[in-house]
Amino acid sequence: MVTQSQERELKFETGTHTAVPDLSSIPGVSTVLGPDEVRLHATYFDTADLDLIRAKITLRHRTGGSDEGWHLKLPPAKGARTEVHEALSPLEDGPPPELLAMVRSRLRGGEVRPIAEIINNRRTCRLADQHGEVLAEVTDDAVTARSLRADADQESKWREWEAELGSGDENLLQAIRRCLLDAGAHDSPVPSKLARALGTLPEKRQHASFDQGTAGGLVLDALLGHIETFKAFDPRVRLDEDDSVHQMRVAARRIRSIIRAYRRVFDTAVADPVESELQWIARVLGAARDAEVMAERLQALIDEQPRGSVPRAVQQRLVGGQHSAYRDALDDVLKAFESDRYFALIGSLDTLVTRTAFARNARKPADEAVTRALGQLYRKAKQTEQQARSAKGTADHDPLLHKLRKQCKRLRYAGELVSKAHNSRDVHKYAKQVRKAAETLQETLGEHQDGVITRALLDEAARLAEAAGEDTAAYETLARHEQDLADAAVRRYRPQWQALKQKTGRSADG
Repeated sequence: MVTQSQERELKFETGTHTAVPDLSSIPGVSTVLGPDEVRLHATYFDTADLDLIRAKITLRHRTGGSDEGWHLKLPPAKGARTEVHEALSPLEDGPPPELLAMVRSRLRGGEVRPIAEIINNRRTCRLADQHGEVLAEVTDDAVTARSLRADADQESKWREWEAELGSGDENLLQAIRRCLLDAGAHDSPVPSKLARALGTLPEKRQHASFDQGTAGGLVLDALLGHIETFKAFDPRVRLDEDDSVHQMRVAARRIRSIIRAYRRVFDTAVADPVESELQWIARVLGAARDAEVMAERLQALIDEQPRGSVPRAVQQRLVGGQHSAYRDALDDVLKAFESDRYFALIGSLDTLVTRTAFARNARKPADEAVTRALGQLYRKAKQTEQQARSAKGTADHDPLLHKLRKQCKRLRYAGELVSKAHNSRDVHKYAKQVRKAAETLQETLGEHQDGVITRALLDEAARLAEAAGEDTAAYETLARHEQDLADAAVRRYRPQWQALKQKTGRSADG
């Protein structure tokens, strides 16, 4: 069975004969247990092009120690790495399918093979508090590493120290660091033993390159970051990590927004199909995210009511129903992740950052691209806002405010691309003001939309309860509360629109 853990660690290089310092002198440490000695033998797997290593992912088979088995380490998120563990199986059988499935979007059909072997004679000291709880571990490693790549058959040896948190906090980790540095160690410039074993990675296909200050340079810098985020959250969604669906969906939306807002920068024959497929995967992810958000909103709404006013059966029907909807939607996401369509999308994202995806306009000034994009997006939003003001009833009014919310989000995303590296001070300031005003309005309109959707869900639940002969009072109370929130958001949005108009309109309409 796959398990999951978080780790926070620091690595240090040290001399062959440097003595490990007295760790009991570190504040908060009452006892130092050990050292315990073990011999670890790890074999690392990757593709011939080292696709996992390039994505800061490691896959290994390790014997020795309490956690021997197969390990998959994913890039950091929120300050820590995720490690997925599978039980030990024969090395010659290769990595377990469960682990390979989590990195399938990186492999995309490529086979993994052994790329390095690391033998580590480890001495571990456990730092405990007065109650015997292990706060951290400090290891002293004598390492022998060998590259198994055909183009780099080499062996190297070195010694390093490593500090990893247990139940301790970041302050303790930094205190350990100071202690080890004082003893003669220094921070390791190499992120891992594997990186040191492999040395310099061979060149791989490069993405496009543009001069600083060009529209292409501005767009490309943003795309590279958002595409990497999109890919990085694939395995985290598969693990159902908290907020992972949301973050992957946001990354997809940001890439789409870049393509749409800066369409003149791209070769549309390349970019438009990518934008369409991103819309598809965002919609698949959106069903799970919407159920997740609705469960949280309903629970918060129920918690605000007087104790006992919402029957337990009603709570379970509302919140439990959304949890069930989330699980069903997540199953659909995972099915989509295994489809040829999804893997084609991953490949098209790589193409999107190559020279073939860009048009001649990519060489034009970034300032020109930004002001044009913000102006066009604002004018579309202005037209929608005017339609919303003229709408006679909620059936017309509410969808238009939802449309305006999405347009404000695109305006915000387009403004977020602006950077001091590519844009002038004036354009940077202008885009920042527009972005902030658009974000404020987007959040308010989001509250309106959430209220509208939740009210509709509660109205439907009340209708079903009435048909079943049940009391509908709790549903009706909650629905009125949501309607009040939606109405309040409408009142707040109007002056916020005027603020956005003031920041954007003069330049966009001029």
